[in-house]
Amino acid sequence: MTPQVSVIIPVYNVGKYLEKCLSSVVEQTFTDLEIVVVNDGSTDDSPQIIARFARQDSRIVVIDKSNEGLAYARKSGVEAARGTYIYHLDGDDYLEPDAIELIYAQARETDADMTIAPFVIDYPETGQSQHSLVPGRESYTGLEYFSEIAFTRAHWSVFSYLHKRNLYDHVTFCKGLSYGEDVYLTTQLTYYSSRIAVIKGKPLMHYIIRNSSITNSRFSEQKARDILLYPDLVNDFFKDKPEYNLLQKELGAIRIQAYNTLLSKRWFKDAHRLSRESLAILRQYPDLKSIPQIRAFRKLFTLYAHSPILGRLYAQYYICKKKIK
Repeated sequence: MTPQVSVIIPVYNVGKYLEKCLSSVVEQTFTDLEIVVVNDGSTDDSPQIIARFARQDSRIVVIDKSNEGLAYARKSGVEAARGTYIYHLDGDDYLEPDAIELIYAQARETDADMTIAPFVIDYPETGQSQHSLVPGRESYTGLEYFSEIAFTRAHWSVFSYLHKRNLYDHVTFCKGLSYGEDVYLTTQLTYYSSRIAVIKGKPLMHYIIRNSSITNSRFSEQKARDILLYPDLVNDFFKDKPEYNLLQKELGAIRIQAYNTLLSKRWFKDAHRLSRESLAILRQYPDLKSIPQIRAFRKLFTLYAHSPILGRLYAQYYICKKKIK
């Protein structure tokens, strides 16, 4: 019998946190689940934990594969999934007990292609947490919601969406892409969604940011490559679409924010050229200056655009003031 929801969990060396993640899924109040766990070449005790849970719950489907990164781990999970709806959950995050029940009910009630749920961002090292952004409306078209995200009024986070599996008839994955994979995947999912519903109320999942997580771990050439790549992937996706010319401001906002992410990670390689690109976009769309991340780094990339030496000196000031960590 076809399950209503397939929960896809990519796993790579998250053994310390995996039990909490898997427990939160198998103990969901909504039981018509298929749980697809993709072991992406883990070298820690993650495979043993997965096997133990699979022996105890017949709904768990295990995929063991060589390491190819988050995007292809999700791709493998989607290809194996049989559910009417797909839900992605990272192996170090976890759900509230009634998360799937509530988000599924909203999806069925509204017949939405995607349903967006609120979540909590937890920082275990400091004990701090913050609630996700809450979109202003309860319903959007796909392109409307894409604009909300591009202008930082909503999140790229794939783990906060329940979406119909048939959307993947059109979706492609970029092999090896980890940092920015949510941006590329969300761009496609929103574009092919006619109706997007938003749940208001309590957070339904916990997104954990640790020093060792993909988004917060030590910066590298690979992460810099990903950050430079994903604005191009999004741009290339829209290039042959009829809406391309109407989305130039959104695409510009995404590009500037990507470049600012590099600055925030102390990645100053080629900052002069990238900052000049950012200023050119702002000259064309000056109201983008009001976006918080763009506003926070505007003086820095303005100086970098005029002089790499001045930019590097001002970057040291940002580091001293902990604007750059």
